Amino acid sequence: MRRAGVFESCIGVFILALLAAIACGVYIYGTSSQRDARSRVSSRVPSYLSGDLSPFGREETFDPRTLSDKIDGKADLYLSSGFVKLTVRRFARKTDPKSWIELSIYTMRDPADAFSVFSLQRRKDSKPLKMEGGASAYRTEDGVFFAAGPDYFEITSSSRGLMDDMTALARELAKARPGSGALRTESIFPKQSLDPSSISLHMKDVFSFSGLDRVYTAVYTDRGSRVTAFISRRKSPKEAADLAAAYGRFLLENGGTAAGEIPDAPGSKLYKVFDTYEVVMYRGPYFAGSHEVDTLESAKTIAMRVYRKLGGTAP
Repeated sequence: MRRAGVFESCIGVFILALLAAIACGVYIYGTSSQRDARSRVSSRVPSYLSGDLSPFGREETFDPRTLSDKIDGKADLYLSSGFVKLTVRRFARKTDPKSWIELSIYTMRDPADAFSVFSLQRRKDSKPLKMEGGASAYRTEDGVFFAAGPDYFEITSSSRGLMDDMTALARELAKARPGSGALRTESIFPKQSLDPSSISLHMKDVFSFSGLDRVYTAVYTDRGSRVTAFISRRKSPKEAADLAAAYGRFLLENGGTAAGEIPDAPGSKLYKVFDTYEVVMYRGPYFAGSHEVDTLESAKTIAMRVYRKLGGTAP
């Protein structure tokens, strides 16, 4: 019995030593892997990065299946606008690692999709920001936002006081994409009394009408009121005319009443929808008009400016 006990003790000691060796190996390998991973992260300095910023943490990527993990509640807007992927990366100040910037790049299907999410996500306190290549851009107190080519960029920070760093980063990013620029929207609408920062592109179910997509809207000032104008280029003049008729029926089915037409705009229709007015018209391949306007005169005035624009230097 005594000899069996000694043998069992030896086996036990051997097993414990083996487990300790395995644990030590796992720890060493894990530590080495983490060190190598940190080395890889710190050595990958993007070409657009300059100044006092350096990479901070790992780059994250989200696809259509995982996008809601990052932006739960807003994913549908992107998914319905040609979303491809989201890349997120943080950068910290070398002199103050607690001050960091987060860069989010939404890669969309094409420049129109990128401009759409840029325009529809515009913050109320935004101020225009000039960028190289004409990229559509603006800034707020704590962020810089712009669209270039098929990408929409959001640059936000952990605290205020990082605006210069964010602006510099944005300009370097835009410079790194030569020729991509922005979707040219300034020529779409007539300029008189136009608010250029209000131009937006709506991709789906515009004005709650399921048959209406890819519509540009812009806001004008007329007689002290804000007036929304809209333009959508269709595949053919027939499609534009059919869409105008279908949208008119939609308005009538939802409480609207016919209110005549604009004499100088053939094919135009006026509708009164509760307490607002709507002009629906087409010219060539364009479906256009004015939407939910407080007064009949303003609805007609802005619609006529758009109608003339479509007959001249059409977008």
